[in-house]
Amino acid sequence: KQWYQRRVRADGYAHSWNTERLWRKNRSPTTIAWCRGVDLNRNFDVNFGGVGASEMSCSEVYAGPNAFSESESQAMARFLASVRHKLMGYFSLHSYGQMWLTPLSYTRKRVRDRGIHMEVAKHATKSIKDSSGVGYTYGPATALMYVTSGDSSDWVYTKLNCSHTYGIELGDNGRYGFILPPSYILPTGRDIHTGVFAAVDVIKRNGFTITARAARRKRKRKFL
Repeated sequence: KQWYQRRVRADGYAHSWNTERLWRKNRSPTTIAWCRGVDLNRNFDVNFGGVGASEMSCSEVYAGPNAFSESESQAMARFLASVRHKLMGYFSLHSYGQMWLTPLSYTRKRVRDRGIHMEVAKHATKSIKDSSGVGYTYGPATALMYVTSGDSSDWVYTKLNCSHTYGIELGDNGRYGFILPPSYILPTGRDIHTGVFAAVDVIKRNGFTITARAARRKRKRKFL
């Protein structure tokens, strides 16, 4: 079993430390000199430019001029594609709200493997609650939050046929919001560690789910 952890938006992260604390995007130049940056979680090639993304470069959710226009999303996609045949799950961490979000984000249409997604999310959030007392809600991303397009989790689910892709909104519930005190960082990390490991236990027990089985059948037919 291998774990891969990637942090994207390195230049935007540095900018949030040095200049603008709540900077969200990367720092790519755009057609408007004073409006820099692309929201990398709107830049993936799945319903690109749809609801929840913007074509305006000054927007916080600017999707970029085209899908995979950014080196960060390109690199992430290449890496994920290279391990697709052994990819058991994908967890995309964000803040805030204490939510465990299941696919999909760009449509309210029910996915075929919703049942197992809910089982995984229920087990993960219960494990967090039992461990620390912190409550996470769970359910479809579009029900708990909003519709969005170009999302990395949706891309992994639809393009790489990985059944288990989840968005996790970290703590807290809004008292501090994005400005979480340093004393909350380690407890939040422990909660996510607990939840993700609990989720993986359920995924391992269930093996291939509908999306993965369909992809496997498709690959087998290709070589017959």
